[in-house]
Amino acid sequence: MKIVVMSDTHGRIEVAQDIMAEMNEIDLLIHLGDHYEDAIFLGKYMNIKVAAVKGNCDREEALKEIILELERHKLFLVHGHQYGVKMSLNKIYYKALELGCDIVLFGHTHMAVNIKHDGVLLMNPGSLSLPRDGSRASYGIIEIEGENVISSIIEV
Repeated sequence: MKIVVMSDTHGRIEVAQDIMAEMNEIDLLIHLGDHYEDAIFLGKYMNIKVAAVKGNCDREEALKEIILELERHKLFLVHGHQYGVKMSLNKIYYKALELGCDIVLFGHTHMAVNIKHDGVLLMNPGSLSLPRDGSRASYGIIEIEGENVISSIIEV
């Protein structure tokens, strides 16, 4: 299963459209907020399934958190502002443990993170449209094959 992970597109989806048009065999698009409607548009544009959460800048009536079970893995999707991810990843990490999730996907900081801590993958794909603090525009790819999870950040 191949998953594209994006966050914080803020209505600027031209780069996302170009990237996704070049990809093959995408099974799922995950969008982690701040312009929830971008996720809906991209899903229709690519004719793929979408899982998306509401960010702190979104007004839509959408879920703020989602738990997905994919293959043998449990994913926690959240924008991240409600867990103070700009200051520390502790709260979001412990929430994932509480929920029994082994993959945590979040945004909000506009800076990419791809780390594994005690068996829990924490990924922030960064932002394709508004990267911060000298980081480059980026998105994430997760490939799941049974127990194996391969995650990567792609800079544009």
